[in-house]
Amino acid sequence: MLKYKIDVYDALQRKGFTTYKAKTTNLLSQNTLNKIKNEDTAITLKALNAVCNILEMQPGQLLEYVRDEEDEKKLKEL
Repeated sequence: MLKYKIDVYDALQRKGFTTYKAKTTNLLSQNTLNKIKNEDTAITLKALNAVCNILEMQPGQLLEYVRDEEDEKKLKEL
């Protein structure tokens, strides 16, 4: 399972990226911003690219992979 290493929503806010900017710049959709706020990592690569651009970070600085029970089960089914 992918997890955020940092509070991405907070980092975006500190960079001045608000819901208003999401609406006016079209860099991130409101839906994507809500996912990030709720720590949902199911965002598109286009959105991840935008987040990396805004925060001036690499994807590996934002995300990490942590194996959970569901991943373990899928691995055993291979």
